[in-house]
Amino acid sequence: MSAPMRWLALGTAVFLLAGCGSRTEEAAETAGGRDPAMAQVDRAVVTARAIQADPAAVDSILRAHGLTRPGFDSLLYAVAADPTLAQAYVEGMR
Repeated sequence: MSAPMRWLALGTAVFLLAGCGSRTEEAAETAGGRDPAMAQVDRAVVTARAIQADPAAVDSILRAHGLTRPGFDSLLYAVAADPTLAQAYVEGMR
């Protein structure tokens, strides 16, 4: 599977996981802040948007964001594993 297709699949997984989780009021309040976890979501969103804009430049985009392909995969999986972060990612990608 090509890298852009793999990231599209991961993005879909994040979207589906976000639909499975429920956000409490406390989690919703936390999502509004810029804690380290939310900074990771921001990094994932900015990187994913750049890749969507220019899929042929994946490696240079990842380098510019201080990531490798496995590192970006890990970042997306970490975001997808937390319902609050997954929801923030989905909202950021809209």
